[in-house]
Amino acid sequence: MNDSGKPKRLALPKLIEERQKVEESSRLWDRYAESIENAVLSEAPPVPNTMLVEVANICNHKCAFCAYPLMTRPSQVIDPELFKDIAAQAYELGVREVGLHGGSEPLACKQLEDHIATCRDLGFSYIYFSTNGSLGDENRFKGIMDSGIHSIKFSINGGDRETYKKIHGRDHFEKALKNLAFVSEYRKSCPQEIRLSVSFVEVPENAASLPALQKAVTHLVDEIFYIPAANQAGQMLNLPISPTIPDTCHIPFNQINITREGYLRGCCNDYQNKLAMVDLNEVSLKEAWAGEHFRSFRRRHLSGDLVGTLCQNCIHGANDLAAPLRPELGDWGALREDDRDVIQVGIPKT
Repeated sequence: MNDSGKPKRLALPKLIEERQKVEESSRLWDRYAESIENAVLSEAPPVPNTMLVEVANICNHKCAFCAYPLMTRPSQVIDPELFKDIAAQAYELGVREVGLHGGSEPLACKQLEDHIATCRDLGFSYIYFSTNGSLGDENRFKGIMDSGIHSIKFSINGGDRETYKKIHGRDHFEKALKNLAFVSEYRKSCPQEIRLSVSFVEVPENAASLPALQKAVTHLVDEIFYIPAANQAGQMLNLPISPTIPDTCHIPFNQINITREGYLRGCCNDYQNKLAMVDLNEVSLKEAWAGEHFRSFRRRHLSGDLVGTLCQNCIHGANDLAAPLRPELGDWGALREDDRDVIQVGIPKT
């Protein structure tokens, strides 16, 4: 609370302010800023406008900056009936924007088009996801757009085939560009506006290729969103602390995050479910958001008492053993050793 007794509001990190000034027309940086500025720092904040659903914790790539390939949690897709139930509950509570991704590849979920249509029919005003763009073909992307998607972000982290292969661990550069070009053209025939963007996670090993990517895709997309690689919520400790995190992390206060198991979780970027708190197969979303498990988690953020949690590693760059908040929802232990046949970005900690 501040001196007036009202919940404290967060200031924007310097990087976000700088990017907003340089990229004045960036919808993605503006949305990121709004998610921070609108966060109500209270142990019982109102239900937010945005929900992220991990429709699948599966990915066909092994990006050098990503912890997904080190995950030991079983890979599956969300139960379709559970998705419908959670989406309906969220809409009833006032959620109007839904992202169908959570650190993995949404196109690995064969029911993705059905999930988009479910959200469309419920009345969600903004349905979106991020993808590496390599799993689908033209028919798949046509079906996705026809289902009612409002925004697609392609993750392309190399400006040429060789750099892309080194970073992604897969030789899918040309396929991703082909699908991007198709989406760019086909969206013109869709009744709804479809935003199209490309994200580029920058590390020293791919930074020089960004201009080539910009040249290749600028005419196809609404914007290119580039951001420095960070430690992935404390799961990639050879990478730095994220420069986009405010003094107090806004995510527990202003974003609903749902795992493919149907758990309410404290963050979207949590491959081992260390921050899973409530099973929505047993408890309503309304009860879970306002319940003691999440209240306690928010109190820890407000007081800075995060030792022993994944958040401590994320925010402070610690290398502590992070225990699951609720082991009964699954304790998958530590991430596996990194034996990927890709370049290793960053400077490993000793």
